[in-house]
Amino acid sequence: MSTQNMHEQMLSELDVCLDRFETRPEGSRVWRELYFAQPIGVRPLTMTVMAPAGPGPHPLVVQIHGGGWMAGHPNVTNDNLENMKIAANLLAAGYAVARPAYRLSAEGTFPTQLHDCKAAVRYLRHHAGVFNIDPERIGALGESAGGHLAVMLGLETPSEFEGEVGITGPSSAVKAVVNWYGVIDFLSLDAQALPDARAVHEPADSAAGRLIGGALSQNHDLARRASPITWVNARAVPCLIQHGTMDRLVPSGQGVQFFEALKAAGVPAELELIEGAEHCFRGVDTAPIMPSVVRFFDTYLRG
Repeated sequence: MSTQNMHEQMLSELDVCLDRFETRPEGSRVWRELYFAQPIGVRPLTMTVMAPAGPGPHPLVVQIHGGGWMAGHPNVTNDNLENMKIAANLLAAGYAVARPAYRLSAEGTFPTQLHDCKAAVRYLRHHAGVFNIDPERIGALGESAGGHLAVMLGLETPSEFEGEVGITGPSSAVKAVVNWYGVIDFLSLDAQALPDARAVHEPADSAAGRLIGGALSQNHDLARRASPITWVNARAVPCLIQHGTMDRLVPSGQGVQFFEALKAAGVPAELELIEGAEHCFRGVDTAPIMPSVVRFFDTYLRG
C-alpha cells in the first residue's frame, strides 16, 4: 500500500471517534479524544472539543497550549491558568472550544507545529456540522508557545506553512486571535529581556533554538521565518494581545512590538499590558482577563 493510500485509510478509520461524545446535564457536549491526524511514523494527533448547549451553529475558539514548543498537553496546564477556567468561561459565553495537540520540537522543527495547528482547524471546519459550529466564525487563543502558533494562524504565510497533515482542502484560516505572551520576533527576544530574565533564547539548546533547529544568531533566516512579525501585513486578522509587564520568560516588548506592527499595517489590534504580571499571568488578579477575551471574540466572531 502506498503512503498516500495508507494516509487516506487512517483518516477514514479515525472518524470513528466522532461518535464518542458525552452530553452533560446542561446540554453541552464533549468529545474527549478526537484523532484529527496521523503523521506517518509518529504519534497520532488528538484534540478535545466542547460544544455549548443551544441550537447553534456556535462560533469556535481553538485554544493552543504552551510549553516552549517542547512540552505541554492540551488538557493539562498550570494552576494559575487552570483557575482562570478558560474553556468554562468561553462555553458559558456560547463558544465551542477545541484544544488540539501538536508535535513538539523533538518531533520536528518549525513549521511542523504550525502544520498540526492548521490541520486541526481544517478538521474542525470539515466536521463543522458534527460539532454544531459555524465554519465561518473560528478564532484562536494561545498562550506562550501556543500564542506564537495562534498568531501564525491569523497571518498570511507561505504555502509551505500549510502542510499536508490530516484533512486537506478546507481553509485553515481564523477570523480573530487572542495572543497571551507569545513570541513574535525571535531575533529581538534577548534584547528585550528583563534584567532578571529566566532564560537566554539565543543558544541552540534553548526552547527557541530547539524550535528552529539551531542557535538564533547562526540561523537568521530560519528565525525570521518562524517569527510572526515577518508576516504582518494588512491582511492579518484582528488581535487582542495580553502580556504581563514582569514576564521574565517572554518579555512584554514582544507584545508591544506586535501591536505596533499591526497598527502600522492598519489591522485592528488591542494591547493590554497586565501590570506586574509574570509569565502565565502569575502574581496578579486574573479576574479581568477572560471578560476581555470574551468581549473581543464577541466583537469579531459575533458582531
